[in-house]
Amino acid sequence: MEVRNIQKTGDMHYLYLPTSWCREHKIGHKSKISIEQNSDGSLIISPHIVERRPKHLKLSIAEDDQDVIHKLVVACYINPISSFEINLEKEMDFTKLLNQKRLISLESIEIDKKQITCNGSISTSDPESLLKTMAKKIKNMIIVMQNSYNKELIGRYEDEIDRSKMLIDKSIISSFTFERTTRLKTIDLYYVSLISKDLERMVDHLICLSSTETEFLRLIYGVIEQFQDIIGNTDNLNHKTALQFIKKVSSIKGFEVKAVKSYDKERIRLSLITIAEVITDWAITRDIEK
Repeated sequence: MEVRNIQKTGDMHYLYLPTSWCREHKIGHKSKISIEQNSDGSLIISPHIVERRPKHLKLSIAEDDQDVIHKLVVACYINPISSFEINLEKEMDFTKLLNQKRLISLESIEIDKKQITCNGSISTSDPESLLKTMAKKIKNMIIVMQNSYNKELIGRYEDEIDRSKMLIDKSIISSFTFERTTRLKTIDLYYVSLISKDLERMVDHLICLSSTETEFLRLIYGVIEQFQDIIGNTDNLNHKTALQFIKKVSSIKGFEVKAVKSYDKERIRLSLITIAEVITDWAITRDIEK
């Protein structure tokens, strides 16, 4: 391994390529090279122009279980591919499939008899922003639950929260698979992924509560509001901030599970505890980096 000093002119940083390497690959002052940044922050320099494009995925399956097919579609959707096509052995009742997490709401998903296709699915380079969106949507959903309890609007919020979580997965998988597409470090992507999963799990139980749970909804709203402040500026995240969040979550007392309602409330509480633990882990990582 050879170590070279970084040169600087103004705001630009650069280093000289090895002369022997340039000579070997016929690199001159008019040549172009490829530079690829990996998810771990390392750079790969290639003497040839390398254009890395997502592929088209084509699958054929002998499956008629809607739940299995749904999971396969979602897996294809969140992976970094330009398009995909799933061909089924026999025609199925797609109305049942569409009811699963409202699959039809995913843009570019088309379903026709024995075939499911997706062309040009969207990508995102900012999973942290999507996490902020999830927090905002959850707050708004709780407000609706406390006031009008409009079931259609609550369902719409749940769909948007689920979609944000799916796009976070898509963004993170793309960063790990191809190249870094976000300013976040790999460890930050890890924490964002963990938090988004538990936020989605929490919402799955939150929508089961009635408008009469005013005090509990008020407590959850306060926790999400503090969480929103934390992820609004993760650059300043530290152990003190994390400890304050732990205390906020701990103010929600445990529930003895005797019925479905108490089960949902306890699952919500446990999800928030897990999120608080991840926030603390993230905070310690940030403290180490400073």
